[in-house]
Amino acid sequence: MSTAKRYKTKETAQVEVYGHIGILVANLKNLSQTGAFLEVSQGDYVPQKGDLLNLTVNLTSLRRTHNVAAEVVWSKGLGLGICFIGKEQVLERMMAKGTSF
Repeated sequence: MSTAKRYKTKETAQVEVYGHIGILVANLKNLSQTGAFLEVSQGDYVPQKGDLLNLTVNLTSLRRTHNVAAEVVWSKGLGLGICFIGKEQVLERMMAKGTSF
């Protein structure tokens, strides 16, 4: 399995965790085509492996906002690794986990 090239970044992201109330703030540390590493900086919950996320990143320099779905593949302390998934996969994965929403 090849690893996607990672790019260092200092963007801030708003993170919604499906099944949890509230929005977290996280700092993106690196980004690739397939996922990202981020650290939670504000909020009362740290996402855990298997959690499904809705991530919104405001790219002020480009005057653009990106919104992506992701799944947590690992977490340690306030840091977590995520892989991007298609929006259509969120419902599928929630149903597979038996999560109510």
